[in-house]
Amino acid sequence: MLKKFLSKLGIGSANINLVLHHSQARLGETISGEFLIEGGTVEQHINKIAVELRLTLKQNGQAQTKTVATIPVASAFVIQAGEKKVLPFTYELPKTLPVSRHGIYYTFVTRLDIAGGVDHLDEDAVQILPTLPLEKIFVAFEKLGFREKATSGTLKPYGQEFAWFPTEQFKEAVQEVEFFALLEEEGIRLLLEVDVYAGAFGMQEKELKREIFFPYAELNDADMLAGKLRETMQEMIEQPHQYAASSYMTHYSHTSHLHGRGHSMMGAIGGFAAGMFAGMLVEELVGDAVEEALSFDEEAEEEGFFDDFFGGEDEEF
Repeated sequence: MLKKFLSKLGIGSANINLVLHHSQARLGETISGEFLIEGGTVEQHINKIAVELRLTLKQNGQAQTKTVATIPVASAFVIQAGEKKVLPFTYELPKTLPVSRHGIYYTFVTRLDIAGGVDHLDEDAVQILPTLPLEKIFVAFEKLGFREKATSGTLKPYGQEFAWFPTEQFKEAVQEVEFFALLEEEGIRLLLEVDVYAGAFGMQEKELKREIFFPYAELNDADMLAGKLRETMQEMIEQPHQYAASSYMTHYSHTSHLHGRGHSMMGAIGGFAAGMFAGMLVEELVGDAVEEALSFDEEAEEEGFFDDFFGGEDEEF
């Protein structure tokens, strides 16, 4: 009787441990492992086992966490005292999640739902890597002497923005290069922004924007890929007036242009998560507005955690 009472409090209760075969995986790949379940000191009824993939976004000492996916594992069963069970685990990572970067973290949270008792939780960190074709684009930038910024990977309304700075051939003309990546059926499309120094080559424009497409066949040759990137950026620098536009109009035209051709910004790396966090912010803002109306609080509302989703200057994490 005492053992049953203690098990309801979580003492001597059943437990679960997710053991991943690998702690990292690429977007679109299947991550696998197994659940090790061990009974406690008494027989217990398990309502279910489920796993949540949680994305945590950290910025300026604050953090927001959202469940990306809930993965059912097992329905109701009974586990005897001391009994051991092993269940397989597989999950295909969506291709539109943001990849792990500074301030972007992932965790699998496994819940053993115990009837009439304290649920047992197990947390396992996982690193999500870019798709292999996108990784090759990163390699091409490195071949041109670019290095990824420590704060690269910022979530914007359109997806995840990667930022690079030059260390070699473009060092005198380019401050940084930023881009969004859209995964399409036949290749990867970059929405590219090259920030140049004012006055470089007689230019007055600072932000040059261009769309560039890489068929998957081209992504197999790193040198050819680097050459295409070099030619693209050099052309932008030499013909700046063709690629200068305001940030708002460029993003708007890109989005409309892609939708018009049957493409979708939700195919962008991080597109799903960006929309998810933007939606969460809307809910928070609505809640704040209602609370403010009820309390007649006249104090200025603090800046929202994701205010750059809704205008204003872009800020790095």
